[in-house]
Amino acid sequence: MNKGITLHYHSHHSLSTKTAVARNYYKTARKTSSGRPQLEHSLRKVDELLSKNGYKSPRRYDNSQKRVETSVRQPNDDVTVCIPYISEYVANRIRNYVKSRNIPVKPIFTPGKTLKKTLCSSRPYDKSMCTMANPTLCRICPVITKGKCNAKGVVYEATCQECTDVKSTYIGETSRTLHIRASEHLRAATNPAKHLHNAIGQHYAEKHPGVAANLSFRILDNNTRVLDRKASEAINIYVEKP
Repeated sequence: MNKGITLHYHSHHSLSTKTAVARNYYKTARKTSSGRPQLEHSLRKVDELLSKNGYKSPRRYDNSQKRVETSVRQPNDDVTVCIPYISEYVANRIRNYVKSRNIPVKPIFTPGKTLKKTLCSSRPYDKSMCTMANPTLCRICPVITKGKCNAKGVVYEATCQECTDVKSTYIGETSRTLHIRASEHLRAATNPAKHLHNAIGQHYAEKHPGVAANLSFRILDNNTRVLDRKASEAINIYVEKP
């Protein structure tokens, strides 16, 4: 707050997030002020801060003096789902749809990828290395057609190179490195009888018994959030129809 910078009103965040930030400033000012003069000074400082950051009539966010009826909060089994924030119109449409259908989901709208995350790096000259720090010794790097084997939190596609008449692919996701997950698939294809729980192991047991593993991998998406990764996996399965 000393630098006069806070979440700007025109930033790419949901209106509920901006409202919560503004209310918390006033709430903190009222809780930490020791007397009436100090409180007035703190409130003016909050007014100035919010006004500088695009909030019109900022005092309207100060609901500390409003009378609120207390009620017992009932336990809620709603599942929290993080959804990328697009616009207030889209966010309201999603909220209204969830409410009208009584879907036990609480949507949380997260900001999209910022220019800073896209264009800036704290270590710009670091080169992406193989998991083994030597791609020439790695058995996974040569079979990856798109991406790096040390990538974590990926949605990937595995393609059977033995199936020449029809494209046979498998789409999955993992929080671990692609190196670890691809190694598991290669082991399953090499010894399918012991890995029938693996989709690629089942494929090699049925279609290519006794044939050496011949797979290629490519990264379709990269995301550290589990729900986002699951959603991306489902979308890619629907689009690619493996």
